[in-house]
Amino acid sequence: MRGSVALLLPLLMLFMLPAALAQQSPPALERTVTERPLEVTVDRRQCGREGIFVQVLGASGGELDDGQASSGYLVWVNGRARILIDAGPGTALRFEESGADFRDLYAMVFTQVHPQHSADLPAFVMGSIHAGRSETLPIFGPAGNDRVPGFEAWLDLIMGPTGAFRNLADIFSSLSQAGYRIQPTEIDTSGRGTWSGFRRDGIILRSVGTDHGNQPALAWRVDVDGIGITFTGSTANRRQLVNDLAADSVILVAHHAIPENTRGFLREQFMTPSQIGRLAADAGVNRLVLSHRSARTRGRETQSRDEIRNHYRGSIVFANDLNCWRT
Repeated sequence: MRGSVALLLPLLMLFMLPAALAQQSPPALERTVTERPLEVTVDRRQCGREGIFVQVLGASGGELDDGQASSGYLVWVNGRARILIDAGPGTALRFEESGADFRDLYAMVFTQVHPQHSADLPAFVMGSIHAGRSETLPIFGPAGNDRVPGFEAWLDLIMGPTGAFRNLADIFSSLSQAGYRIQPTEIDTSGRGTWSGFRRDGIILRSVGTDHGNQPALAWRVDVDGIGITFTGSTANRRQLVNDLAADSVILVAHHAIPENTRGFLREQFMTPSQIGRLAADAGVNRLVLSHRSARTRGRETQSRDEIRNHYRGSIVFANDLNCWRT
């Protein structure tokens, strides 16, 4: 008899355990992120509501460990973001954080189609589907060569009917799901002439082809009521074409991707600090903004500043995401 009871006891405990657990209070669960109400912070404090401002959306050279977005800039006019220059990885998020409204843009321009400068374009297009824009958006980029597709061919590869993001292909049509269409223009980079094909409400866009190894690239100048802002893009400026484009600009945004002692192929792609200093001095700019900062140059700001100071005596600032300066 005792042996039978001993055998039954484990079975009884097995059946009683679920009931005992059910009587206990469930453990307290921490509130998850998905349970919190959506909060969108719009912060325009970096840029003022009156005047002309330049804002950095991405100050990085594209590394994954610097906490910065890649190449991207906004030109603000009286509290409205009017021109977007480049759309590197992370710039779509920074655009939202800046408080910019996609409906306010007059144009988007690209210095090159390299991912560091263009990867977020599909994100901008996808994110703008419910932005309420109805006006055609002109976008401009470089013509290609035998190694790199031209701007229009590149757009077809990423957002055309057979492209990677073919669900966005109707953005080139007036019947697009976004309610507006993109109108692309391809600009020659091989000559020495200056392109000037956009004017609106006192804003003029100009560009020249630049030297960036074997990659077609453009430098851009935005004039607002006669006040000039020049963006070098990534360039070695071998032909010195950026000098004339940037002449008398108030702000020069230069890509600072290599230190002074760099040797080899990188010097065919980027300017050294001393070359940037000579460009800023020759153009007579008031302020030099150093962006597109890479792992090669971060931590060497003192050396870079000293090299630039040998040629340029104006204001020098090292950019970080969402920094903003008035012209």
